[in-house]
Amino acid sequence: MLSPGHQEGFSIIELSVALTVVAVLLTLGVPSLSGYIQNARLGGAAKSFYTGLQIARAEAVKRNSEVEFVMTNSDVASGIENALVADAQGRNWVVRARPSASAPYELIEAKSIFEGGGASPVVTVAASAALVSFNALGGSFTGVGQTIVLENPAMGQCVPLGPVRCWNVVVSPGGQVRLCNPDPAASASDTRKC
Repeated sequence: MLSPGHQEGFSIIELSVALTVVAVLLTLGVPSLSGYIQNARLGGAAKSFYTGLQIARAEAVKRNSEVEFVMTNSDVASGIENALVADAQGRNWVVRARPSASAPYELIEAKSIFEGGGASPVVTVAASAALVSFNALGGSFTGVGQTIVLENPAMGQCVPLGPVRCWNVVVSPGGQVRLCNPDPAASASDTRKC
């Protein structure tokens, strides 16, 4: 039973100590959270390219004809499929098909790396070629493998030399698309290793 005039609650000293502890914890956690968010954005950008390549491959098999995955820095808007400029460092991608040799391209899918709060402007993309064509069997039309490298140099070097978890998207000559970890220190048994 409480005595009359006695109130429960926090004293101003207890409250200020609790707020100080919370502020210190937040200060220590913000850099980690920022790094986590940047790595997540880089991973999201890599997954976007991976998905685009998978869409192109599936459409080639479905249509029983050649389908192209094209990287570009052109804005992804209606009509882009016939007017885009292919760029091996393009941050956007377009999946397109041509019904016949004389027909214009048909847009299947187009994405910007920044859609949905995606990658930050400092994400760099570098591919061995700006265009990947899949044949009717889902294989690489040229029979040559392709690699797309995604990094965030503003955050630092890739693991193990730095804090950034970089990604590669690899297309085998047979058309298999893989999202993999380029870290040379990754275990040989790690299925994500490039």
